Amino acid sequence: MIIGTGIDIVEIKRFKELTNKKDFIRQFLTDNEITTATGKYLKDEFYAMLFATKEAILKALGCGLEYGSYWHNIEINEQGKPVLSGFIKNFAKEKSASDIHISYAHSKEYAMGFALVEKRKKERVFGRRFAG
Repeated sequence: MIIGTGIDIVEIKRFKELTNKKDFIRQFLTDNEITTATGKYLKDEFYAMLFATKEAILKALGCGLEYGSYWHNIEINEQGKPVLSGFIKNFAKEKSASDIHISYAHSKEYAMGFALVEKRKKERVFGRRFAG
């Protein structure tokens, strides 16, 4: 069962024109994400895609960067899967989120991120309910 979707789009130009890029990048990317970006991707496009994807995840969960949450509570691992921690992980658990599916892409000018939050249906097996 889908419990939330989110989408976000950003101009890549915003990332190319940052004056304190290193500081800004460290605010919303984890060390692992920065390492993944090194040498593998066009950095500004990659940064913009991860920014948009993290925003999309927050929208899909129905929360923002408040109540003790931080950008680093969402990490997109090397396999392109979201890993939650801290407040965001607890918030997702309270909403009974079982899976978060993401997709991201960019063109020459824009980067976008999409997230779908899913809750597993409880199934009946031999007359008993369980979360499968």
